[in-house]
Amino acid sequence: MKTLIHALCGAIFVIASIQIWKGVAGADDFRYLTGYAGLGLSGIHHQFTEYTPDLSTVQMDNTIESACGTGFWLFYDATNYAMDSISCSWHLVNHCGNWSTYCQNMVSSLRYAGSPHGLNNNYYNLYEGTSFRGEEFRGDEDAAQLGDLDLAVSSLIVTGQAAWTFYTGLDFTGATVCVYADETTTNSGIDLDFARIENLSELGLPDNSIRSVARGCFSERVVGAAPRSHAGEEHVHDAN
Repeated sequence: MKTLIHALCGAIFVIASIQIWKGVAGADDFRYLTGYAGLGLSGIHHQFTEYTPDLSTVQMDNTIESACGTGFWLFYDATNYAMDSISCSWHLVNHCGNWSTYCQNMVSSLRYAGSPHGLNNNYYNLYEGTSFRGEEFRGDEDAAQLGDLDLAVSSLIVTGQAAWTFYTGLDFTGATVCVYADETTTNSGIDLDFARIENLSELGLPDNSIRSVARGCFSERVVGAAPRSHAGEEHVHDAN
């Protein structure tokens, strides 16, 4: 496992430019990530379609330098999406590119955000750590309580076009905030709508305060609802 060292303390958020190629192997809105050990889509490679908590099982630990893919993918420099890991994210539709130097040769685990049933289905992912690290609670239906992530949510992602309302009490009670997707990645008529909340302070909520979630907008506090288009971006997040 390779550790990236940054001079700044605390969390950082760096938007890194990537070179993009079109004409990727992939069918319509099929979610996939093909990682390559060399720049320019060269070297050994492996196609990922599912959560992979340890890339050494497919001989790709700390090797990926470029990729093709579709979806909102999350990458970590530790196995099992560890809470103290550095994470990168890539959200795109049928694009390829070299990864930024921050993210090359560092990935030890990866997973996607969004529904396992469709690229732009309405879905939410709740994470134990900031910047989408740690354990996860996810779904596409109302949840009156969050199981092991009760009072333990620090970041979240929503995908699709539906709103989701998050509550600070069990059974849809307490303070509320409604979240819509506010970003869109699109290519050849295929869209991926999403909102990414790296820290609950972005929602005006205390950390570890979410206890239930409902589909629909049932709050006077609304975040999002104005997706903007991107060709695809890569981000890197330092561990807190």
